[in-house]
Amino acid sequence: MREVKGFNMTQTINVVDAMCGAGKTSWAIQHINENIGQNRKLAFGDSGEPMKYIYVTPFLNEVERIRQATDIDFFEPEVKGTKIKSFKALITLGKSVATTHELFKKLDLDILDAIEEKGYTLIMDEVASVLEQYDISKSDIKLLIDNGTIEIGENDKVIWLDDDYKGKFSDMKILAESDNLILQNGIAMFWTMNTRAFEAFDEVYVLTYMFDGQTQCKYYEANDIKFKKYSVEKSGDHYELIDYDPTIEPRKETYEKLNIYVDDESNKKKSPLNSNYDSREKLTNQQRSSQLSSTWFRKTATPRDLKQLNNNLRNYFRQVQPTENEYIFWTTISDFAPTLKNPKCKWNKSNDRTSDNFVALNARATNSYGNCTSMAYVYNRFINPMERNFFREYGIEVDQDKLAVSDLIQFLFRGCIRNDEPMNCYIPAERMRSLLKDWSEFKI
Repeated sequence: MREVKGFNMTQTINVVDAMCGAGKTSWAIQHINENIGQNRKLAFGDSGEPMKYIYVTPFLNEVERIRQATDIDFFEPEVKGTKIKSFKALITLGKSVATTHELFKKLDLDILDAIEEKGYTLIMDEVASVLEQYDISKSDIKLLIDNGTIEIGENDKVIWLDDDYKGKFSDMKILAESDNLILQNGIAMFWTMNTRAFEAFDEVYVLTYMFDGQTQCKYYEANDIKFKKYSVEKSGDHYELIDYDPTIEPRKETYEKLNIYVDDESNKKKSPLNSNYDSREKLTNQQRSSQLSSTWFRKTATPRDLKQLNNNLRNYFRQVQPTENEYIFWTTISDFAPTLKNPKCKWNKSNDRTSDNFVALNARATNSYGNCTSMAYVYNRFINPMERNFFREYGIEVDQDKLAVSDLIQFLFRGCIRNDEPMNCYIPAERMRSLLKDWSEFKI
């Protein structure tokens, strides 16, 4: 894909691929505490310097959890000035740092060079956002090229030429100067995480589940970054990594605790809550499999369909599985949450998620909804076509089914199923319910 000077082709990323609740974070905390006082492991022998860590997690409250649970001093970048400057100062001092994914995305090449020089181990709780489409029109791209503001270099890399530029694309200038902005086929621009963000570390551990179905896996494959997967095994109070073995996962037991609302097969008729949100009388198999996808919401769904979905959500939590609002969590495409919200499924127009029970589709690694006994996942997950085409340029094909079920399971485990308790599930997309069942039978 793209080569970066200094890339260590022999480095292997350690992917700890285990179900939620298997002990990934507990293993990481144990690993840190057991290695206190140990020196860095280098090819030419120990350097005499103690091991240092950068722990990356999606949420600030998880940062605090890691600081409290480990026996070394983890520092969090301060808000004074900018957090990125604080982060750089901590690295310069050789401190261990606990931070969020959002800040990790902003590390520039100078900071990554300092990380490599000091010698750090990276522990990344949940996968990173390694690929994002940059919102810019084809005409604006042409204008920037014609004005000599940018040029497209080797491997379609965007090179910024105007050092004195100040304007609406100043954020794009920062991305380009960080050597990680790509123009695909002259029409779509992507930010990709610089591979140095993984290469600069002595060791890297990624804690996640169903890694093969996620974008970060395809990013590694496209960049020829080697990785090895491990499972977590608990013996008494001790956690250890073993060779990856999905058969040890309690998939069947977990699935049996999910009370999934399904069609009434005994009467050989479709349940109104799962089928009547599409107002067309006859559907092809392709149309049926794409119901509730992003394309369906934006191009196919009628006002009548969306009203029916709204009614279905309300009826499910009022009549099918009566649940108090504080024990509900639900999701859909964020653009349509205001349309589907109702007295049971709350959505705060001020974007204050603490005032409602809506959870973002990509929510991971949060325990805030562990008391919730009922959920709704009103979405049918497919990869963005632009992202799919991006990977295809490098001969990489994304498994849409693995991607979909991976995201669904991550969402399910925000609720009480993470505590091994039964949970009510409204998943109206037939494809998503089928994929979940296939997962439980180890078919995915």
